[in-house]
Amino acid sequence: MNPALRFLTLCAWAVAWPALADTLPDPATKSQVPPLTYIQARIYTRLKLADFTLTGKMHSDKTHKSYPITIRTHKYTMVYEFNDQPLQLRVEIAADKIQLDRRTSSTDTWKPVPTSDYSKPILDTDITYGDLALDFIDWDDIEPLGTDTIKTLPAYVLNAHPGPNDPSEFPTVRFWVSKDYWAFLRIDGLNAKGQTMKRVEVQSVMTIAGKYTVFKEMKISYMEPDKDDIASSTTYIDIDNGTEGSGLTDTK
Repeated sequence: MNPALRFLTLCAWAVAWPALADTLPDPATKSQVPPLTYIQARIYTRLKLADFTLTGKMHSDKTHKSYPITIRTHKYTMVYEFNDQPLQLRVEIAADKIQLDRRTSSTDTWKPVPTSDYSKPILDTDITYGDLALDFIDWDDIEPLGTDTIKTLPAYVLNAHPGPNDPSEFPTVRFWVSKDYWAFLRIDGLNAKGQTMKRVEVQSVMTIAGKYTVFKEMKISYMEPDKDDIASSTTYIDIDNGTEGSGLTDTK
């Protein structure tokens, strides 16, 4: 099994806490990181259990714009509905690819988002279409860095490097995977110097129906590469309510 997974797609299922300052794990712990196929399989299995609806808002500290949003998750499908905008996005994860589609309303037809749009922002926020479509966990060049701890949660740390046919604005994506929950704790997009350019992190979590642990607040930031953990702009996704059941089916 070799699933393609993505920043926000997986963070919606993630269990996480605020990230600490940039550090690299001890290279001596590299041998403790399981094989990549094992990590992929555990994450993929966890996704299959999801079936819920989140409601909240997406807002930018740079533009001061706020957008009500509904997120529906059913197994390997996630739908983002911008309630006051003519935009819906659908991410479908398969064992060999990830598909990103969009439409203007629930009565419209889903159409693939072209890769030429991947670098474009979504509704004047720090989130791009590529943030939803970038399948870094499926790249051929992924190396373990070792183990680390984020807010007392033990994690495996890996670097992913895109190949010639992998659309990416980053030469490296560094990600932390929880040992206990098999979810992303933090994801950094790095430049050629290894400095963080973009960061996705979950600030707090909530539990739905006693069985789904999902994010309550997430932030997506463009970082100042020459400064330690300083963001130049940040978009937040704040969830007000979560309920079991998505209204989606395996064919919808």
